[in-house]
Amino acid sequence: ETPVERRRTKSARAMVWRHLFRLSRRSKALHDLPSRLVSPKLRRALHLSGRAEQGQATATIGTSSGSIYGAGFGGLGLGLGLGLGLGVGTNSLVSDKEAGPLDEHFISRAAEKAQPAVVNLTFKSKGYMGLRQVQSGGSGFIIGWENGTGTILTNAHVVEGRGRKKKKDGELQVTLRDGTTLDAEVVNTDPLSDLAIVKVKCEEELPTVKLGDSSHIRVGEWVVALGSPLSLQNTVTSGIISCVERKRSELGIFGSGSRTDYIQTDAAINAGNSGGPLVNLKGEVIGINSIKALAADGVSFAIPIETAKFVIKQVLKYGRVVRPYIGIKMLELSKKTAEMLRKDNPAFPKIDSGIFVPQVAPGGPAEECGFRHGDVIISFDGKSVTRGEEIIELLGSEVGKRHQVVVVRDHGEKKVLYVTSEEAVS
Repeated sequence: ETPVERRRTKSARAMVWRHLFRLSRRSKALHDLPSRLVSPKLRRALHLSGRAEQGQATATIGTSSGSIYGAGFGGLGLGLGLGLGLGVGTNSLVSDKEAGPLDEHFISRAAEKAQPAVVNLTFKSKGYMGLRQVQSGGSGFIIGWENGTGTILTNAHVVEGRGRKKKKDGELQVTLRDGTTLDAEVVNTDPLSDLAIVKVKCEEELPTVKLGDSSHIRVGEWVVALGSPLSLQNTVTSGIISCVERKRSELGIFGSGSRTDYIQTDAAINAGNSGGPLVNLKGEVIGINSIKALAADGVSFAIPIETAKFVIKQVLKYGRVVRPYIGIKMLELSKKTAEMLRKDNPAFPKIDSGIFVPQVAPGGPAEECGFRHGDVIISFDGKSVTRGEEIIELLGSEVGKRHQVVVVRDHGEKKVLYVTSEEAVS
């Protein structure tokens, strides 16, 4: 090695360590670094002496002249070789354990974990002159198998034909990934959450998915959508989470009993994808593919898996989904709405926020406890409320619970009411 080459190597090595030093100041977990690259003096300068035990993995990245070593920070193997091939070694492939989460197979690994449990749902019926017709329903995924019975989760509109002029009929069949076809039966549907549970009989054990946690997902997180769009089975698309809590009201979905907000993603979800799983990079299901925006590409929506867990728990416990009901219609009060109401009724209270009650169901819990048309709810169970969704959340899932409600009436009169919820009729 000539003096010039030695100076270049020394300069490049110094640059590498400057990068590593800056990164090490930001990370509490310092990974093991090869001793041949670290002199005792430099190790002391970087405060690495005696701390090698804090790191467990060394990321190796193959270069044209060998393998370079890098420090792994936050689970990412960061090799700062600058194309100089510092260190000694030979070219090698990175294994799954060594690879960072964003190598060329990170989508494949996530899909492979969930794909065996993804199914296609179809309806077969007799058509003209007795010929059998096959109508594509959508997708679903197996969430459990026990004693020869498999449980499948899908969308209610997949098996009920919700939103169509004619309700689907005929024999429901499920096609597994390997092409096996099984007769299926719809056990329960919940139109308010747009979810359905389907059962199939199969003596051989069926693959199942792992349910994740949608309450901790973040915007920008990678996701994979699985299903059978346009009857093309075993299809995989990917994207990121665009919004973690897209309100149903923003999508034009209204209903006093509906409690489902949505995960927005740019992963392609098309006709036939409905009911399929939306999974994270661990292969865990965090949502159920449901809606695609017709006027735009890259705007799709999935039901959070936490909503599905609630529905599954209710069906297993009661055989149906039980929700509380108090018997009022709700309208969010704004400054403009309040001004309009005061024009019609000068006695309307001088408040610009709250929940206006335009109608009370006859014979319902609200009427029995003293609710009146025109009341404005400002507090529910001791918490200030301005949106109907807040009351729905505070009602929870328990039927028969007593709730304290503070309302404001004409001339600013405040009244405290106590209403006991009943079971809603789906």
